[in-house]
Amino acid sequence: MISSRPKRSTRKVTIDTAFQDVVEQNKGETIRSLEKIIQLYNWNEIPDWQKDNEHIISGYVKETNSFFSCIESLFYLHNESVNVYSHLIPAVCFLMTSLLNKTIVPKFRTTTVLDYLYIDLFFLGAFTCLILSSTFHCFKSHSLRIATFGNKLDYLGIVVLISTSMISLLYYGFYDTPSLFYVFAFITLSFGLACATVSLKDKFRSRECRAYRATLFVCFGLSAVLPVICGLYHYGFYNTWHRIQLKWVLLEGVFYIFGAFLYGIRFPEKYTPGKYDIWGHSHQLFHILVVIAALCHFKALMCSYEHVHMFVIPSMLNILR
Repeated sequence: MISSRPKRSTRKVTIDTAFQDVVEQNKGETIRSLEKIIQLYNWNEIPDWQKDNEHIISGYVKETNSFFSCIESLFYLHNESVNVYSHLIPAVCFLMTSLLNKTIVPKFRTTTVLDYLYIDLFFLGAFTCLILSSTFHCFKSHSLRIATFGNKLDYLGIVVLISTSMISLLYYGFYDTPSLFYVFAFITLSFGLACATVSLKDKFRSRECRAYRATLFVCFGLSAVLPVICGLYHYGFYNTWHRIQLKWVLLEGVFYIFGAFLYGIRFPEKYTPGKYDIWGHSHQLFHILVVIAALCHFKALMCSYEHVHMFVIPSMLNILR
């Protein structure tokens, strides 16, 4: 019996085979392209200028000399990925918070535009610090020149965050004593300007000036103690505690100092080199603790704002009556 089933066209088989060949060829090229993009390197394979922490052995993006390649590194995992996103995501959150401040900040009858300005000052300072930090970590694999410039901006961001954090809280801490606010705001801005100059000028970034730089930044940090001492003398312990929400400020300091301490001693990667290359090394922990410290300051600022409008301003109005 002769089968009535039609025979498969030879031309169709040829076309199918050619199509499969093209698909396999493109697949192979895609895989090779991806492998080229996400190729990571070990400590011994990167240039000396990229070597910063000898306890992180692998996961490096080697010098790219390409901004596009640096942007591509956002889409695969390497030893700077957590450093980038741990500050990029909070930066966007702080920016959105500043844009939506009227829905987030509680409103009192005595709330004015200055309240929003000083609160937004902190939000924008935090955004500036975090976005400059994430940008630096994203593009630091470009070249020595770009990494050096990015590192300057990273330090500048820290200066901006410290300055805006202090000034925003000083405004509420000395709300009914503006002369003291102006004095301490001037001190803060003076130290901030000096530290910004040190951060950006090549002359002050030399090894010979290291002690000078460190001393200046330490003094900048310690200058935050002066308004607290003044507040304790002028208002007493109880009022100072509530005016600047000292418990949150102290907790903020603990997180900042502990993060810097971990970063300084290279914990935990120093004790198990190679284990924390991608997840959990000291710089990542420092980044996370910086964000937590900034959130503590945000809490202190909000509570201080509420305290001023619930207690300080009504007390000032009663005196005027």
